[in-house]
Amino acid sequence: MKKTFYKYNPQTLSYERAYPTAGQRIWAVLRTLSLGILIGAGLFIASMYAFESPREALLKKNNDLLMTQYQILSHETNEHHKILTELQQRDENLYRAIFNAEPLVTSRVEEHSSRYDYLMDIPNRKFVIATSEKLDQLTHQLYVQLLSYDDLLTQIQSKEERIKNIPAISPLSSKQRKHIGSGFGMRLHPIYGDFRMHTGIDLNAPIGTPIYATGNGVVESAEWESGYGYAVVINHGFGYKTRYAHCSKMLVKAGEKIFRGQEIAKVGNTGASTGSHVHYEVMVKGQFDNPAKYIFMDLSPEEYDNMLYESENR
Repeated sequence: MKKTFYKYNPQTLSYERAYPTAGQRIWAVLRTLSLGILIGAGLFIASMYAFESPREALLKKNNDLLMTQYQILSHETNEHHKILTELQQRDENLYRAIFNAEPLVTSRVEEHSSRYDYLMDIPNRKFVIATSEKLDQLTHQLYVQLLSYDDLLTQIQSKEERIKNIPAISPLSSKQRKHIGSGFGMRLHPIYGDFRMHTGIDLNAPIGTPIYATGNGVVESAEWESGYGYAVVINHGFGYKTRYAHCSKMLVKAGEKIFRGQEIAKVGNTGASTGSHVHYEVMVKGQFDNPAKYIFMDLSPEEYDNMLYESENR
């Protein structure tokens, strides 16, 4: 209901109805409109911050999805980098060492400040640029690794005899090979009780288990050796020799030509030994090397990695 206003008239000594002037009416209308506009604008601005429009909600959803995909890509890139690093280490420490090849070169991709300028205006640009850098580096390393494998393939094709002669398999079959009893490196001697260099690896197996030559070559000696017991030494040429010690029986003699996979002796417990096993050594140009590095031809990558781990931690 509208309010009715009255004012006192002293001349007539009575209250008379008061009517607003045109200016007052205009001011009242403007005041009401202004207040409505202010309240409406305030509510509109508040709603903009409190509630997302359908378009903004869709953009935010797409941005979150894109960020998640970049995070997954970054994680997968890191995992692929780990695998590639393992391949490079095996390449440099094993394959290239076998063929006396130059070390693998893994120079980094040159980074230019303007290389990723096109990404500077997108959301989360730092994370996106970092992921792009990882992918570029991984691509470069893959390219270098492919070049390395091409080089190794060329050497393999030109060095067929060397391939056949180098030690490349386990001296025990996969069925008979249990685990490494003692690894390569400084170890506490089980009989003498002092720390000394263990120049090979001990592969545990029952007495009488067949021992196989790990590469083509010529038997250098097959006799009793102090500490080793009955032992067979094979000269593979190209600077490689192998020794198979603590045998119970030797099936070859000095000067005999043998082939990879040929049975040469039986596992025993002769010499300075505390249990049946074959003590296997690899010598390269007169220096002892970890034999586990050369057991790669008859092992899967996982088995090879486990063999290396055991040889360094037992």
